[in-house]
Amino acid sequence: MGAADHPHTLGAPDALGLVQALQALRRRSSGEPGFWDEYAAGLRHLCRARRVWIAGRVDATADPVLADGSGWQWLGAAAEAALPVAGALDAATLASLQALAPRAADKGFALMPVTHEGVALFHLAVRQAGERPVLALIEIPQRERASLNELALRAQLVADMPGVGAPAGAPVGEGVPAASPTLPALLALATEVQREAHGSAARLALVNGLAALCGASHVALGWVDEGRAQLAAISHLDRFEAGTDLVALVEAAMDESLAHEGVLQADQAPVLQRLGEALGLPAACAMAIGPEDGPPEAVLLFALPEGRGVDEPGLARVRGMAALVLPRLAELRQRERWWGLRARDALRLRLASWLGPRHVWPKAVAVAAGLFVLYAAFGTWDYRVHGTGQLATDSTRLLAAGYDGRVDSAEASAGERVQGGQLLATLDTRELRQQENDADAEMRRFGAEADKARAAAAWAEMEVASARQRQAQARLARVREALSQAEVRAPFDGVIVEGERKDLLGAPVKKGDKLFRIARVEGLYVVATVPEGDMPLVPAQASGELVLVSDPDRRIPLRVTAVIPVAQTKGQDGNQFLLRAEMQQPAADWWRPGMSGAVRIDAGERNVAWILTHRLVDKLRLWLWW
Repeated sequence: MGAADHPHTLGAPDALGLVQALQALRRRSSGEPGFWDEYAAGLRHLCRARRVWIAGRVDATADPVLADGSGWQWLGAAAEAALPVAGALDAATLASLQALAPRAADKGFALMPVTHEGVALFHLAVRQAGERPVLALIEIPQRERASLNELALRAQLVADMPGVGAPAGAPVGEGVPAASPTLPALLALATEVQREAHGSAARLALVNGLAALCGASHVALGWVDEGRAQLAAISHLDRFEAGTDLVALVEAAMDESLAHEGVLQADQAPVLQRLGEALGLPAACAMAIGPEDGPPEAVLLFALPEGRGVDEPGLARVRGMAALVLPRLAELRQRERWWGLRARDALRLRLASWLGPRHVWPKAVAVAAGLFVLYAAFGTWDYRVHGTGQLATDSTRLLAAGYDGRVDSAEASAGERVQGGQLLATLDTRELRQQENDADAEMRRFGAEADKARAAAAWAEMEVASARQRQAQARLARVREALSQAEVRAPFDGVIVEGERKDLLGAPVKKGDKLFRIARVEGLYVVATVPEGDMPLVPAQASGELVLVSDPDRRIPLRVTAVIPVAQTKGQDGNQFLLRAEMQQPAADWWRPGMSGAVRIDAGERNVAWILTHRLVDKLRLWLWW
């Protein structure tokens, strides 16, 4: 049957006709007249090409009419209606073919820009599946530049379309013999898979090669994890959507084959038969792959057209080749997995060697829980009461305003070191100076009146004037005493712990208002707050540790010296008790009163179960009490 007599001609431009024609062409033999022309026509439509040539390598005994003298034989061609196609490759096209052939043979396809007859084009060479070296040279116009990757992928997806190996003129149906992949071809495929550096590429090379060698429409590879198969690769598809109905059906069919020794045929498995019906490919089979003395590690599934199949020797050779490349595929898969999954698998293998291969995780959890319960019942931990702590010192002095007035200047702020006698602030003295002058004038006036009355022997007036003079003198003394307090000076060497220059400058103050608090960095101790519920657990003279917020890497040893037996309420934290503790190491130069941190106080050894449950038990006792 020629190209014109075929029910679905590959020259049909509509998508449905093209798919039907390619499906029909898969069942034919490459030896039939017009086979390669029809294949080239379909490839031209699929890749939106101007022309397509199919060429195969020949030896010295090749037909000299079809050979071009360079070792390439013209098999078929197709072109747009306005372009002629010669019976052999012209010089320019032959040069492109020879340049692209080595790369196409190595990588599966090769692409290069060319100028042919003054037209800018791209030549794409795609290696065809099968034992015979055949290349498709596709001439793509410049307008398809943005779609080159997609078109190259399309050409590779149908690279196994020719039915290489079937005898010419063999009828389609029951008379077609079963495919029997040869050992050299399988070994060549194994070598190709071993050369791949990435797991996805290696898996795709395996299923595509098996589909071409076995004449299958689809070949799927699945990994076996914990007794279930997971789809890993499908021929002619570089990616697929996991979780779809069809993928779930493929995985169910693979699961069905795990319980069967040898090759599982569709007539022996309901799920596999259902998969074949869903794909329209009734000749489906599956087989598990793995070491002889171990569980299956992978599953291969074949979906073939009606009337086709793979004989038992061929399947045995496929199983042997798959077992040969399986360690390499497993290594690539393990290398590309997330490190957490690799660690999980390594742990599972170690646990399986101890607990047995079945139900590893439930066994491990049960053993771990039992060991923990025993340890919690009989083991002890050091129990520590947690609280907050703050550095404090008794060597502090509060500096307050000596009279009502306004701060005229402020010379220090909190955190600054000061020397004894250093000026910290001054108060406005203008009003006091006026009062001093008034009091001094009154004292002089009353003194003059007393002298005048004494000279006139007016003793009563003299006593009155003298009394008023003493009163003015007392007022002057008070004013001068206040003036002496106008300057606020540091009483000793220390650090300002309260008082900010920006807040005090120009601020009105009352007599006794706090201006600064100064402290000596000596005699530091810790004031710790402990929750009320933990107070009975703190022993006398307990030891502990303080970690300052400003230096969390340093642990400061403590010893509790006193407990203030009055609780203080602190909002949602509830009642808190104050503890005083001494530090068991000298104070650092940079420590300052008021620094805070976390405190842990040793409460002795306690049972592990009590430590983990005592708070919950105490709450339950309070809730259930009556």
